[in-house]
Order: sequence, then C-alpha cells, then structure tokens
Amino acid sequence: MESRVQRFALQSMARAILPESRTAKCLRIRAFDSDVQVWKSKEHGTASYGGLQTCGSVWTCPVCAAKIAERRRVELLDAMELHKAQGGAVYLLTLTTPHQRGDVLAELLAQQGKALQSFLRDRKVKEVFKEMGHLGQVRALEVTHGRKSARNNGWHPHFHILQFCQVNGSEADRKDWTARLYMRWAFYCDKAGLGTPSYAHGIKLDDGTKASQYVTKWGLEDEMTKGHTKKGKAGGESPFDLLRAALADRQDKQAMALFREFSECFKGKRQLSWSNGLKARFFVDEKTDEELAAEKDDRAVLLGLLSIDQWRDVLKVDGRGVLLDIAAKGGWHNVQRYLWLIEGARDGVQLDPDVLAEARQLLT
Repeated sequence: MESRVQRFALQSMARAILPESRTAKCLRIRAFDSDVQVWKSKEHGTASYGGLQTCGSVWTCPVCAAKIAERRRVELLDAMELHKAQGGAVYLLTLTTPHQRGDVLAELLAQQGKALQSFLRDRKVKEVFKEMGHLGQVRALEVTHGRKSARNNGWHPHFHILQFCQVNGSEADRKDWTARLYMRWAFYCDKAGLGTPSYAHGIKLDDGTKASQYVTKWGLEDEMTKGHTKKGKAGGESPFDLLRAALADRQDKQAMALFREFSECFKGKRQLSWSNGLKARFFVDEKTDEELAAEKDDRAVLLGLLSIDQWRDVLKVDGRGVLLDIAAKGGWHNVQRYLWLIEGARDGVQLDPDVLAEARQLLT
C-alpha cells in the first residue's frame, strides 16, 4: 500500500500537470469557508481531513482513488461472497486488443468500446453466456503504457469483466466457452479497425479461484478496482506510474504529457460498470465516487481544528500527508508541535534544517 505522504505528493504532481482540474483543488480548498478539521478513526487508527473540497476522481487523484477503490473492492467482495453462498459461480473474462506505439488513446478507446458493445450484443456470445447461466457482470477498464518496454507498443487498454453465473463449468467447459467467445471478439475487433487479436493474448476466461484472488488482493494490485493505480508489469506503466515517474524526475515531460492525455480521455468515465439490476440483487448501495470520497468514518473522533494561516503553512511545505501521519501516531499534541515548527512558511520564512529534522522525528 502506498504511503499517505506519497499519495499526497503524487496528488501535488497531478495538480502541477492539471492545474485547472478539480484534482488541483482537492483537499486543499476549504468547503463553504468551514474550518479545516482533523479526524481520527477509532476502528482503523488513521487520520483524515474534514471541511475540505474533494474531487472524487478515481482517475487523476491518488488520494481519492485509494479511498474509493477500497470501498469498491469491499462492494465486489461482498457481492461475490453472497453469490457463491447461493451456489453461484464467478468468472473473470479479460479482453485485449492489438495496439501500436502510434495509437491515439482517444481513438483506441472509441474503437474498443465499439468492439465491446457489438461483442456483448452478439447472438452467439449470448448463447455462450446462457450456457454459463449468466446473471450479470461488472466491467472495469484498465490501461498501461509501454514506453519503457522493449517494443514500446504504446497505450494498452483492456477490459476485465467479472461474470456472475449459475453454472460451475469444468475446465473443458471453460476452454470451449473461451474458444467460441474468442471467435466473436476477434471478429468485432477486426471490424472496428483494431486488427485481429491473437488467441493467446486476446482473451482469457479464469475460474472463480482466480476471480477471487483478483478481488481480494490487498493494496494497489487489485485488477478490478485498482488497475489504473497499480504499478505496471513487464515494462508497462499505469497512469499513476507516470505520476511517480514525473515526481521522481521533473524533466520527464513525456510522462507528464501521457498522464495529461490519459486524464482527458478518461474524464467522466466510470471505473466500474455494473449491469442493470446486479447491485440490487446483491444489496449494494448506489453511491457515486464523489460521495465515497467525501464520506466520513462514523466512528471517527475530532482531534482539532486548523486556522486558515496554519493550513496555509501546511500547504506551503506540502505537509498534508505528514500532518495526518503525525495525528494518527502522536495525537493532537504532536500536531500542534508540528504546526509550531512550520509556522510562517506561508510568508516565505525559511525553515532551519534542525527544525525540519525535529518535524520528521514526530513521525517516529
């Protein structure tokens, strides 16, 4: 799990790349001129802010994304457990298309979306789904970029589809279903101008064990809910990898440009799409990403309030994550000590190295 301090640092990097976005204002600007509040969860022992605007973006905000993705993971896990308790089966269908270095992400997404919709409407695909006892599905879109791979084949968007079914198929059944689904997927990819994906890379149908592993894994590795945040493999960089690269090297203009392209293409898109009626079937509440990002822990206690000047000091030293870690580990007394150490930063007061060292000690 990425540290809170690192997530806030990445959010600041996103702000530098996207200065006009809602993410640029997230957890920086006060909401309705309210006080900046610091809360601590009784259950988890973590600290959080209140009284600040949140962007609720799973795509461009590392702070909101971590919170939202965890809530979505729990929703998926609960639905899967209930479905299995009722004797159902869950499969994970992964669909990939050919992609090249020169592909424009917006065009690639449009072509893939067209291929997917045609695929899901196809009569033969519906026949396979009927054999599987298909009740509904949850679809996620993941994307990486291969700029650091040997081939550098550009943007690589692909779909993960969690299928809730009534038939517990054998391995032979899955192989048969996969082969028949591949024929239709390959046809519609080619028709959409994407080219024909190979059988080895274009489609994969995993059983319930693999599906459960994807959803229950902790941290930023979850395929369904955290695909765009996880660290890429085999040379592929996730969008948040691009942020990490830009943070590590402010001269990495390519990483910044690619993250900007990603944010423009994914703005307004859903991270997870549940088929009609599936949430109601498994008693999953309808909550937007924005609602989840702004949600407060019911069992959290208020530690204290920050004045406007104190908050400006915190922003000046990029100390939002540090302050929350201090609050979680050392309580309000240590928060006040930290605020005293950085006082005046908002007015350009240079902080002595010994003062910064003392501030870091508050985290231990």
